[in-house]
Amino acid sequence: MLPKAKHLKHLFSLDLGTTKFCLATLREVPGQEGYSVATVSVPADGMRRGMLANIEQAKAALRTLLELAEKEFGTDISRVVVGVAGSHLGSRVVSATRLLEGPAVTSQDLLALMEQVEADQPSDGRELLHTVPIGYRVDARETIDDPRGFRGKSLTGEFFLIDADKYYMKDIVDVCNDSGLQVVRLYSEPFASASVTVPDAFKQLGVAMADIGGGTTDGLVFKGGRPVFAFTVNVAGKLMTNDLAIGLSLSHEVAETVKLRFGVKPRPGDQMTVADIRGTEKLVGEADTNPVLLPRLQELSALLARELYPHRGALGAGLLLTGGGADVIGITEYFQSRLHIPVARARPMLSDEDGSVSAEAALARSPHPTKFATVIGLLNLEIGRLGDLERTRKVSWTNRYIGQFFNWIRELS
Repeated sequence: MLPKAKHLKHLFSLDLGTTKFCLATLREVPGQEGYSVATVSVPADGMRRGMLANIEQAKAALRTLLELAEKEFGTDISRVVVGVAGSHLGSRVVSATRLLEGPAVTSQDLLALMEQVEADQPSDGRELLHTVPIGYRVDARETIDDPRGFRGKSLTGEFFLIDADKYYMKDIVDVCNDSGLQVVRLYSEPFASASVTVPDAFKQLGVAMADIGGGTTDGLVFKGGRPVFAFTVNVAGKLMTNDLAIGLSLSHEVAETVKLRFGVKPRPGDQMTVADIRGTEKLVGEADTNPVLLPRLQELSALLARELYPHRGALGAGLLLTGGGADVIGITEYFQSRLHIPVARARPMLSDEDGSVSAEAALARSPHPTKFATVIGLLNLEIGRLGDLERTRKVSWTNRYIGQFFNWIRELS
């Protein structure tokens, strides 16, 4: 169930990427039920490998984006949910056990166990972004998803945690505040991208998602339907473009066009005439681009293999690629030959009302380009959170956790 329209009307997500800054919102479709996603982007500035590198440049680019988006969307933008990316993100799986307060497990026991887990985590300079229950055990029984109502003496829970550098997140909030925006929620970008690209059936089989952005490739691994590992590697689309620009003496704009035109599996005999940085026209084809692009793809596949090695044999659904880098022609086939697991491209699609993503939507039907996976994923997570709040209308363990996060955001602002 979607939240009420009044909540969705002023819902905006912001992706501060390495190559583009992007805002997304929902629009009603005339004559139809439901919403479509609208996006506005501008070239990024002040970013390096998914993180702020020059605050003043980033502020200027963000203000340009806001001016353009407010004109395009026809409304003021004052509140946003924002993605967090970069190598400072960390993930781990932890477990905790506590004695039950009564004869059977209650929601209060789940809340107390989550609070215990969060209180036990190192907090020096770090802040939790996501605490996701993986499973519970009552006494020494088998792991289950929902233990409420079961009788026993103790409750053990496993949780998947994603945390980030607290001071860097404060920098993000400051940039937004100084541009006239209030940050209402921060989400990790790989978690957001996965929420709109990874089908539930794939999560159950075991799957990895890799969002190949401009500065970084951010990933998430699922086993048994639950996230268990997040990772970031510092090789992505911008390095591929830079390689072509340097190797073929092209401007970055022309190199980007060449990258998307040829990839590593161009049409047989395909060639195009381009002007190099001296203005000299020349013919470019596979023989020119492959020797430049293949070494970078080999490096990226090796880095992905290293991250996925601990999960070998558990990725029955293989690897899903999204983000702008997933559109490089031939990348899925190349990675499949190198990694020896199924590899496919996944486009973002808002979750169904039950919170799931269908394989048909992500792999074939979605109208949204892969480069918008993060910003659409941020929208999706916030829609889910608002829907949960509207359904419960009370202080549940989920709402209490979210309220604590809001208090932390206010402290930063």
